[in-house]
Amino acid sequence: MNIGSAAGEPEEAPISRGLWVCAAAVITAALVVAPIADHRLAAHPNLAVAFFVLMAAADLLTAHLLVQQFLAGGRLSTLGLASAYLYSGVMMAPYAVAFTRIQHSGPGSIWSDICAPWLFFVLFAGFTLLVAARRRIVAALPARLARQARTRRRAAATVATAAVLALVAALTWLVLSGADWLPRFYQGGTLTAAGRWMGWVGLLTAALSLLSVIKGLRRRPPVERWVAVAISCSLATAILYLAAPIRYSLGWYATRVTLLLSAGVVLLALLAETASLYRRLSTAHEDLDQAHRELSRRAEHLAAANLELEAAGTWKSDIIATLTHEINQPLAVISAYSEELTQEWDTITDDERRAAVQALGDRVNQLLDMAAHLLTLCRAERGEIRTRPVALPVEQVLTQVTDNLTKQARVRVRASYGPPGAAVWADPVHTHEVLTNFVTNAVKYSPGDIHMSAALDDTGQEVLFAVSDEGNGVPPEFVAHLFDRFTQAEQPGAVRTGAGFGLYLSKLLAEANAGKVWYEDVVPHGGRFVLCLPSAQRSARTVASRAR
Repeated sequence: MNIGSAAGEPEEAPISRGLWVCAAAVITAALVVAPIADHRLAAHPNLAVAFFVLMAAADLLTAHLLVQQFLAGGRLSTLGLASAYLYSGVMMAPYAVAFTRIQHSGPGSIWSDICAPWLFFVLFAGFTLLVAARRRIVAALPARLARQARTRRRAAATVATAAVLALVAALTWLVLSGADWLPRFYQGGTLTAAGRWMGWVGLLTAALSLLSVIKGLRRRPPVERWVAVAISCSLATAILYLAAPIRYSLGWYATRVTLLLSAGVVLLALLAETASLYRRLSTAHEDLDQAHRELSRRAEHLAAANLELEAAGTWKSDIIATLTHEINQPLAVISAYSEELTQEWDTITDDERRAAVQALGDRVNQLLDMAAHLLTLCRAERGEIRTRPVALPVEQVLTQVTDNLTKQARVRVRASYGPPGAAVWADPVHTHEVLTNFVTNAVKYSPGDIHMSAALDDTGQEVLFAVSDEGNGVPPEFVAHLFDRFTQAEQPGAVRTGAGFGLYLSKLLAEANAGKVWYEDVVPHGGRFVLCLPSAQRSARTVASRAR
C-alpha cells in the first residue's frame, strides 16, 4: 500500500493523453491568437451577457454534481473543488450586473474603469486561487473537524456553501464600496499601468495554480484531473487579456470563449462519468435481472423438489403405516396356525392339518402379492414403468387370466371373448396384472359369479375389458377415490385383506400403456371394473402415418 492509498487517496494511475493534448491546445491557441488579439470587432453586449449566463449555469451545475459526489462518499477535496466552482458561478452575477451598467453609463464611468474590471479580476483570481488552495485548506483542517465533515456530509456541504456565499458578498461589497480608492484599470479607454500589473498578477496566479494542480495529478480521481484543462483555460484567458485588453476586440471575445471552456470542461467530464456509470448500472441491472430470473427459476425448481420430497415423505409414511397395519392380519394368522401345528400336531386330524397348511400358504401368497405390488408401485412412482407393447389377442389375454386363477375361483369366472381376431396394443405383463387384480378383487368381495368380457368401443379404436360381479358394489361416496393411493372401501361384514394400492397400481399401469380404467355400477346390484386399451389396428395405422 502506497502513501496515497494509506491517506485515503486514490492509487496512482496513468493520465489520459487527451487531457494533456487539450491543455496544450488551449494555451497554444491563445498564443496563436495573441498577435492579432487587438483586432477590433463589432460590439455585441447581448452576446457577452449570453456568455455570462452560460458560464454561470455551467459553473453552478458543475458545483452541484461535485457536491453530489461528495455526499455519495467523495473526498473533502471534492467539496473544495465544488466550492471553487460555486464561487465562480455566484460571482458571475455581480460581474454581469456591473457589465450591464457599463451599457447605461458609457465608457469612462466608474463602472467601466473600476467596478466591472475589479469584479472580473476577483472572479478570475478567486477561482484559480481556490482551486490551487483547496488541498492545503483540507490538509490544514483539524482532525476532529475533518472527521465530522466526513461523517456529517450534508452539514459540511451546507457550511461550505454558506462560506462561499459570504465570501462573494464580502468581495462584492469591498469592490463596490471601495471604488473611490481602488486604482483604475482603464483611463479614457486605455489600459492603465495598474490594469496591466493586475493582468500580470492574474497570469502569475493562473500559472501557479496550474503547477499546483498538476502536482500529484496521478492520484486525483479521473474527473478532477480535468481541472488542469480548466486552469489552462484560465491561463489562456490571462494571456489574451494582456495581449488585447480592449473590449469587443478579437482577444476580448476569445477570453470569453476560454472562460466558457474553463467552466464547461469539468462539467463535460462529470457528465461523461455519469453516462459511463449509467451504462455500467444498466449492464449491472440487466445482469441482476438475469440473475434474478435464474434465481427464480432455481427457486421454482427447489420448490418443485421440496414438493416432491414432501410427497415422497408422505408416500413413505403412508407405505409404512399401511404395511404396518395390513401385514398384521396375515402375520397373526400365520402365527396362530404355526402355533397350532407346533403344539397340537398329534391331536389334530389330517384334514385339519391340510386346512392349516392351506391357510398358511394363502397368507404367505398374500404377503408375496403385497410385496410384488409394492415393488411395482415404487417403480411406477419414480416413473420407471417400462412398457413393451405388442399386438396381444383379446382371447389370449382372457384365457391367461382364467388359467392363472385358483381352482375355486376359476369355477366362478365366465369369460366372453368378444369379436373374433380382436387384439390390443399393450404390454402383456401389465395387461394381465390389471385384469387379474380386477378378478381377484371381485372374487374376494362378491359371493356370486364373475363375468369377464371384451368388446370394441363405438369407434372400433379401443378395446374395453370388463370384469363384472354380483356383490354390493362400491359405495357412491367412495367411487371418486376408488383409484387413489392406499384407499379401500369398507364393505359391510367383510374382512379387510388388502393394502389398498392394487387399484391405484392398475391405474398407473393402464396409463403407461395409453389406456385408462374406471368403475361402473351394475343394475340392480353389483359392480363393473373396465380396462380400456388401444386396439392393435389403431396403433398400426398410427405407426404407418408417422412413417409417411
